[in-house]
Amino acid sequence: MHEIDIYAALPEGVYRYDPMSHELRLKRAVDARNLTGYQDFVGDAPLDLVYVVNHFRADQFPAEQRDTFAGVAIGAISQNVSLYCAAVGLACVVRGWLNPRLLAGAMSLNESEIPVLAQTIGHAGATV
Repeated sequence: MHEIDIYAALPEGVYRYDPMSHELRLKRAVDARNLTGYQDFVGDAPLDLVYVVNHFRADQFPAEQRDTFAGVAIGAISQNVSLYCAAVGLACVVRGWLNPRLLAGAMSLNESEIPVLAQTIGHAGATV
């Protein structure tokens, strides 16, 4: 169903990952990294991934299973990113402590797109 969209929050803008073309497509030219969580480091991180449930596509699941399926999918995606980071020597941290409405507004998402989880990626022990 591809109910999860992945966005990359970078200093120059927020990009949606297009899995069909394997490209990042600019969604909005705004630095939204500081909105991907409440921790101090998120605003200076080289990359913050944001996992967004697209409820328009998720509504194809039975209502009682939508949240479970979306949570499992986001968990699997973030775990794969964590495994990749470990393999290439990058640090990462997964965070659910974010303000979905504030972040969705900064990312220009619509009412059926809800940010659920963010994952900061950078170099271990790096100072900004």
